[in-house]
Amino acid sequence: MTQRFYSSIPLISAAALALMVGGACKTVVLPGNDSGDETEGTGGTTAGGGTDGGSSTGGDGEQGEANCGELSAQTLNILDKNCKQCHGADSAALGSINYITNLDALISNGKVVPGEPNNSAIYRRMAATMLPMPPEGQEPRPTEDDIRAVEQWIGECAGVTGCGENPWMTRTQVIDLIRNDLLNTQEISADARPFIRYFSLVHLYNYGWCDDQIDIYRHALSKLANSLSNEIKVVAPVAIDPDRLIFRIDIRDYDWDAPGRVLDIETNTFVEEFRDTWELIADKDPYAIEFIGDSAEDVKQATNTKFFLLQADAFVEVSAQPPLYHDILRIPRTRQELEASFGINVEGNVQEEIETNPNRVARAAFHESGVSENHRVIERHDFPNASNRVYWISYDFQSNAGDANVFVDPFNFVEDGSEIIYSLPNGLQGYMIVDAVGVRIDDAPIQIVQDKNAPDGVVRNGKSCMGCHNVGMINKEDDLRWEIDNNLGEGDFDDNELDAVRALYPKRDDYNVLLGLDSDRFNLAVKAAGVPLGGDREPIVTVFNAFDEDVEIRRAAAELWTTETTLREKLGQLSPDLDDLGKSQTGVRRDVFTAAYSDAICQLKVGITKACK
Repeated sequence: MTQRFYSSIPLISAAALALMVGGACKTVVLPGNDSGDETEGTGGTTAGGGTDGGSSTGGDGEQGEANCGELSAQTLNILDKNCKQCHGADSAALGSINYITNLDALISNGKVVPGEPNNSAIYRRMAATMLPMPPEGQEPRPTEDDIRAVEQWIGECAGVTGCGENPWMTRTQVIDLIRNDLLNTQEISADARPFIRYFSLVHLYNYGWCDDQIDIYRHALSKLANSLSNEIKVVAPVAIDPDRLIFRIDIRDYDWDAPGRVLDIETNTFVEEFRDTWELIADKDPYAIEFIGDSAEDVKQATNTKFFLLQADAFVEVSAQPPLYHDILRIPRTRQELEASFGINVEGNVQEEIETNPNRVARAAFHESGVSENHRVIERHDFPNASNRVYWISYDFQSNAGDANVFVDPFNFVEDGSEIIYSLPNGLQGYMIVDAVGVRIDDAPIQIVQDKNAPDGVVRNGKSCMGCHNVGMINKEDDLRWEIDNNLGEGDFDDNELDAVRALYPKRDDYNVLLGLDSDRFNLAVKAAGVPLGGDREPIVTVFNAFDEDVEIRRAAAELWTTETTLREKLGQLSPDLDDLGKSQTGVRRDVFTAAYSDAICQLKVGITKACK
């Protein structure tokens, strides 16, 4: 099947690559950053409260007892969606409150009065019939349910203390726990220790978050680790502490003991090589630390790595998107190379299906797929000699005219780009976006497609696809075969062409059975990872987006393995870029904090990073 370029990129669909069929994509950003004094063994208030039980405002508008963690997340998402464009951190509007997505700042600046919605400027302006905010005519606008949710959050959750009294966990305690687990757990043999690694969520606990708020991070860690695996089994990370904040993995369970290599897409050559994939991950993670001290030295010696512990949400942020996403899964430069590695001959399979109908290929075509501006074709191929794996490819078009009109020519159309979903050996899914000639790309062009779940709107391979395919393949009924069977089609086909269409394009019911089988297989793998199925919040995308929120001083201290009091005392020794941590209610942007993190770890003598050398 011939292909062509258009701007060197494929025409792809909206809403975070709802690849292949369509459907809405939705994620909810986690609670914002609350400040509070903390010293060894004590803490302050927690973001969004965290009371147990109850339910937040439902879609029918009824209000029950508030679950403050959920309701804070919902409120933050409402403000982010409807207000951030004029009142975000970059706003220069006259009189702008540029901290609209920082719930603590709204309280401390008097825009929210805890327990008193009618005395809270944010709620009054949202609920006003005259001069409301956003101004009349501006989109998007909060719904009635949105306004009720904000009202309930102010009335029941704003300023509520949650888990700020969590006993502080020092890095020494954490490393001692790891050392004890590594050296004294019976199922970890001496031969296995070089493959054992750990992830930490301790910073969220020290930050003051409750167990139910941290849960989605646990789910994101397990789902992403297994979504980056080329091994045949789903293996959930194992918690080594009662609070489930430190997780152990064996890198062999994910094929991460294989060499880690960085592919240069331009030259199609490997430009960096690492002993194993874990070392590649640690090298690309700006939050990776080589810890120091006697216990740390014991762990480093036993595991044969300087980086035995990574911050879990930083791992999600760096590994769920290109280029690291591609390098971990070893996705090649082109779709043709990917197909060859699976033993799949797309054109040969299509021709065989038309001629002999062995039911190994199935196509569907849509006028409006919900994800593409023009016609769309999706195509399913069985893996040879692997009944539990399938390969899906979409064909997207710049227009519906000429050789792009699949409804006139269902066989020899010319596509402008493709997106790919394929089954990983463990039942989860891998993703690839390619340009018009099949060359891999990282990001889709924002002028053509937008990820509504991403703060910057950019569709990125990996995390954008995971966000929309929260429950696997998305069901959508074929138009082409149905129209032909009902004498409604555009094309003028002879009997041989009609037979070919019916061989390659199954009936709707038959096609939906295939979609259901593939989704069921995916969801079984998700369940095996210990991740709840469905829901509004896809864990990986939720954590990814939450990680990019602004960082205020208490969160910064927790990620720097120190206390807020100590960090305030030592800010003058750190990069001037972090000065606003001590001055601003909103803290600093995440990218600013990330750039200064490595040096700050050195200055605070927490451990060794590249900046220490």
